[in-house]
Amino acid sequence: MREGPVFIVGTMRSGSTLFRLILDAHPRIAISEETGFMGGLAAAKHIPNWRHGQNWFERLGYSEQEFDARLREFYSGMFERHAHSQGKKRWGEKTPFHSRHIAQMARVFPDSVFVGIVRHPGAVVHSLVNKFHYDASDAVTYWDSTNKEILRRGLELADDRFALLRYEDLVEHPEETLHELVDFLDEPWSDDLLRHNDVQAARGTPRISAGSTRTRDAISTDLAHRWAESLGADVRTKLESSAGPLARFFGYEPTEPGALGALVPPNAAGHRRLLTRAALAERQSGPGAVCLEESADTVIMPEMSPAELAKRLQTAEAALARMRSSRAVRWTNAARRAQRRVAGVPLELFSAAGGAMPGRTRRRH
Repeated sequence: MREGPVFIVGTMRSGSTLFRLILDAHPRIAISEETGFMGGLAAAKHIPNWRHGQNWFERLGYSEQEFDARLREFYSGMFERHAHSQGKKRWGEKTPFHSRHIAQMARVFPDSVFVGIVRHPGAVVHSLVNKFHYDASDAVTYWDSTNKEILRRGLELADDRFALLRYEDLVEHPEETLHELVDFLDEPWSDDLLRHNDVQAARGTPRISAGSTRTRDAISTDLAHRWAESLGADVRTKLESSAGPLARFFGYEPTEPGALGALVPPNAAGHRRLLTRAALAERQSGPGAVCLEESADTVIMPEMSPAELAKRLQTAEAALARMRSSRAVRWTNAARRAQRRVAGVPLELFSAAGGAMPGRTRRRH
């Protein structure tokens, strides 16, 4: 069995948190909550905002390979301690923006394995627009550019170091998909993967994890296609024009949920749900290839130009205004004002005192 780390990569809102919880339920594998550690690792190698920060360690006589070894020792030690605290042998991690660090992660951790997860672009875009206030064009470009980066870097890895699965296969065909995954990871099968919710509950995992994922919920198809009910015509147009080719490469119709096309070539050895690096290379060498050239339109996070920032602030302020106008909030504010008038205390002092009335003493526990 292999012992190297398992890195989950994918876009935000791709189902990667559910995937993490499932794989973390395996008796040998500990996949931590999001850490973003590659931001720190990358900054250690290239100190930001300093013109001498590039490869500063060479001034101390370290080669990049030697410095990578020190970084590997430091970060592996942290994650190994987390895994061992759960009685597990193998560690892993999942942070969405690490999809942009695959090449460097592969160098620093040469025994690592990368497992990508992709979800229908309509579902991801709908969630980014409604939950994270992305502009629809940014959201579509983010899905397209990030998944192309994952495929591009996957092709650079050895055949046993990269595989990719679809969220829809994970929730609709969990046992088949997960059997293929643990075989790829060279791990024994465990039924705990199919009851991750029970495992996480017994472990005392918080009920809500990153991305508002409920850790006590069993694997379900409830959220797989619900996004299509409220997808606007303008977003559908952007999905077709900008994400269409890559969506169809993954077996999706860019604007429609439902039946999926094949992800894996029919003659790929032993796999139906898992696109390994070898199968990906086979697809890219035939008529089903997709263009993976880097684009100037790459979006990692939504652009925060002054105009865009003002727009997002305006959206947030409008949401707050709607919340303040609700009946419950109006009644609460009216009651607080009435209490302040009776007490004769300035509002600032009244708020700081937690709404306590003069002459009353709070009970001490």
